Amino acid sequence: MSEKIKELGQAFWKPLLAVVASVVCSWLLLTAFGYPANEAFVSLWEATFKNMRVFGNTLNKACPLLFTGIAVAIGNRGSVFNIGAEGQFIMGCTAATWVGITFTGMPGPLLMVLMVLAGALAGAAWAFIPGLLKTKFSISEIITTIMFNYIALQLVGFLVRNPMRDMSQAEPQSYSIAEQGFMPYLIAKTKLHPGFFFGCIVAVIIFVLLFKTYFGYEVRAVGYNSTAAKYGGISVNRTMILTMLISGALAGMGGAFEVAGSAHYLYEKISNGYGYTAIAVSILANNNPIGVIFSSLLFGFLASGSTAMQRTIGVSSSFADIVQGIIIIFVAVATVSRVKKAKKASKPVKKEAKQ
Repeated sequence: MSEKIKELGQAFWKPLLAVVASVVCSWLLLTAFGYPANEAFVSLWEATFKNMRVFGNTLNKACPLLFTGIAVAIGNRGSVFNIGAEGQFIMGCTAATWVGITFTGMPGPLLMVLMVLAGALAGAAWAFIPGLLKTKFSISEIITTIMFNYIALQLVGFLVRNPMRDMSQAEPQSYSIAEQGFMPYLIAKTKLHPGFFFGCIVAVIIFVLLFKTYFGYEVRAVGYNSTAAKYGGISVNRTMILTMLISGALAGMGGAFEVAGSAHYLYEKISNGYGYTAIAVSILANNNPIGVIFSSLLFGFLASGSTAMQRTIGVSSSFADIVQGIIIIFVAVATVSRVKKAKKASKPVKKEAKQ
């Protein structure tokens, strides 16, 4: 029991230490380039926590990262490295938009639910083929999911320029979804919708699924050592495909909430690289769904504050990307020792499996 508590403690304090170290490094970088670092961080803080309005916008920016971050986390736990959360998110947006502009006669609550379900199904379908190619033909899911990201992006470009285009708009975009499908805003003058809080519930459900159920045990066993899991009677291929489907569904669900809660129509750049940033979000959280809640808030905080720093002291908005990179470097360093320990522990298991 004490070992388990120690392990959980390390899973949280190491990323926290990495964040603190990255803040110190960022402060030093700003100072070295002649910027007032104190003013920069004050503006960063005020752009996120000054009042409920700005805090609501931060939560809104964190919502897509929360869903895609959980998607990447469960994939990593099951040894299917889903780099395709970006494409699955986009396909979730596409499916939700199609439902929203097609079933305009539905009552609002029912339409919202149908949009979320359509987004989840589209995301799962987009993840299924890479999962199948990995299990049946040993084709790297990293390559296939990246390629599927580009396919999804080009598909959206075609749709918003042709069959789904709203010709009344100058820029290529789809028709707006039915108004009753708009999720309510929880704070005035913000776009904060219930999606973030629903995402927190999903994070808890996925945590329970991973750590309190037999299926979760299978996922973690496959991710830890697929050879040993196979000899232990676990269907590795089935587990990997199911993990990929769940991962894709979560990313697609995030896309549906983005359409129903914020965008209300489909356009080419509806994803601001959420699927790729989600990899960093998941790494910072140590692939823990509960931890993803906090890491998504951190990245939402950086996204909200980067514009404020640019406006206040003239720092480029890309500085937030530099901070994110520094965080990931420190997290990677912090996890090296844990990876080495895992490899040492897995060696006896491999020998037993071979025998």
